[in-house]
Amino acid sequence: MASESRNSHEDSAVPQKDSDQIQTPPPKFVVVKVFDSKRELTLHRLSSSTPFTCGRCNKDKTAKLVATYRNHWNDLRCNACYGELLLKD
Repeated sequence: MASESRNSHEDSAVPQKDSDQIQTPPPKFVVVKVFDSKRELTLHRLSSSTPFTCGRCNKDKTAKLVATYRNHWNDLRCNACYGELLLKD
């Protein structure tokens, strides 16, 4: 087996590939604005409130703001977790 990068997000449905490679969002996520990346998170404003499951708190959310972790659309963060992660050193 090839060694996998450390992934504390065991609930991710799709294995992550190169962390530097930007993925395109699935069709249900219509991005209207992309904010500057902070650490490994990029915040996106969507055209409408869209349902997703946060990869950190595992809660089902519906929101216009969603953050990708390491540019992966299969590993999303809700706005609350995004804020908490940026507060940590």
